[in-house]
Amino acid sequence: MTDNAFVIISGLPASGKSTLSHGLGDHLGWPVIDKDAILETLFDSLGTGDRTWRHQLSRASDDILFTIAARAQHAVLDNWWHHDTAPERLRRLNARLIEIFCDCDPALAAERFQRRTRHPGHLDPQLTPEQVAERVATIRATYPGPLRLGGPLLTIDTGRPLDITAVAKEVTALLHA
Repeated sequence: MTDNAFVIISGLPASGKSTLSHGLGDHLGWPVIDKDAILETLFDSLGTGDRTWRHQLSRASDDILFTIAARAQHAVLDNWWHHDTAPERLRRLNARLIEIFCDCDPALAAERFQRRTRHPGHLDPQLTPEQVAERVATIRATYPGPLRLGGPLLTIDTGRPLDITAVAKEVTALLHA
């Protein structure tokens, strides 16, 4: 198996990235470096604030994620990736990159987003269901899709029940290829 490899989980907010990343990490026996876990730890340590503060901590969380990844030989990376910066930063890890794109209907992502409970620092409770639906629709309309990192790309329909075992087998086969 390739030791220096990362599985990059991408997709819309509430598309199932965290569910997939943690399940896949368990199946592979790999750590999951989860940007939201980092961000929420910063909220707990430094406090929550307004949208500007949240943005600052979010960018710091991205930097921490990349710092941890650079020291790891392999991991599953879970983030809402910025297409303008993430591909270059991921390639600088100098590792085999396998991207898994979580794809689902925007209406389902909006419904999931509204149902989930996240750390108060995300400022989600300040949004009405209509605002959530509008934001998800706007993101989907402008979202460029997978990062397309130049390596294997798997697209998973996360609108259906996930078969983590099948995804893990596919990733393992790619790692051995």
